[in-house]
Amino acid sequence: MTTNTNAVELVKEAIDRGAEIILVKVDSKKYVKMSLELVKHFTEFAEGIFVTLNRPYFSLKKMLLKEGVDISKLYFIDCITLQLGGQVIDEERCFYLTSPDPVQLQVTIERAMDLVTVNNRFIYLDSLSTISLYKSFETLVKFLRHLTGKMRLRGFVGTIFTIEKEMDESYYSQISLMVDEVIEVD
Repeated sequence: MTTNTNAVELVKEAIDRGAEIILVKVDSKKYVKMSLELVKHFTEFAEGIFVTLNRPYFSLKKMLLKEGVDISKLYFIDCITLQLGGQVIDEERCFYLTSPDPVQLQVTIERAMDLVTVNNRFIYLDSLSTISLYKSFETLVKFLRHLTGKMRLRGFVGTIFTIEKEMDESYYSQISLMVDEVIEVD
């Protein structure tokens, strides 16, 4: 387990060491900043899928564009807009789900994986702790086991973001078994 404030450098180092799936635990005060930095880094050399469970696509898109992220390299899976009665936009780049149901997520992530055909590709899951609000821990573990397996089989680098101390430490212990590296950003 690595602890430091420069998440992008730590993720790069982890990938250089061969990590395919990385769990990033972030303090809530740095969550948005670290998230934007990591996605910007990945889109500089790869295409990917951004699974958003906390922020509607419309809002996320504005933030990413403001930070200079090339969103044409991203497909989005939005699990919050429809729950809030929001408007569907950019359907060619964004899949909208009615909830963060793990079964719906699995199917939609696999559909989005088919659209990312370049060699350098990634999935960014924001945030693991949100799924735990809707489903049991056992369901979360099954979802993660399936998702991490699919990422490995299909050649995606996975970054799973979570807010530090938002889940029980025993949960993190089990989740750590499915990832290659755990990075804690203090």
